[in-house]
Amino acid sequence: MSHPWFRSISQHLAAAKQRLFPAHGYFRHQSQYQLGKTLAKHYRVSSTASIEALWQKMNDLAGLGSWHPLVRSTNAPNGQQAKPGLIYRVFTRRIPVPVKIFVESVLPQQRISVRAFPVPGLEERVIYRIDSTLCGTQISYSIELRGWLSPLAWSFIRPYAAQVARALAQAAEQMPPQPQR
Repeated sequence: MSHPWFRSISQHLAAAKQRLFPAHGYFRHQSQYQLGKTLAKHYRVSSTASIEALWQKMNDLAGLGSWHPLVRSTNAPNGQQAKPGLIYRVFTRRIPVPVKIFVESVLPQQRISVRAFPVPGLEERVIYRIDSTLCGTQISYSIELRGWLSPLAWSFIRPYAAQVARALAQAAEQMPPQPQR
């Protein structure tokens, strides 16, 4: 069962596809290529911060704008933590359009997976992952763009996407130590 807002987005995308790339004519082959386009990139960074500090920083939705290079602010209230099914808005630094974010899954102190729907014709999936290794803590940031607008969107966000994992690591490393309970 899909959510009504997801169905309306899907219907809107299908209508836009028909308007922009008719099934006959000059753009037929190009539209099949662009509409099936998926761009994915994976970034990994080591950090000296503890898993708890990284998780606290990554899971604080209201504080996302303090460290994320693409996010200016969110509409999440202070203290709001990611949980599956949560929908909130993010306001970006470059584009004055709010972006809906849907939290897909959360594994405490391990992983957060979200989907973003910035504009019709573009879907973004982001996975933040924290792993403990012998050399410290590893932060993984995976981004996947789908839709016919993905090549254009990727050209705008590529320089910032490469900075997300490093920015999270630096923000967590600069946090004051939390008292033991």
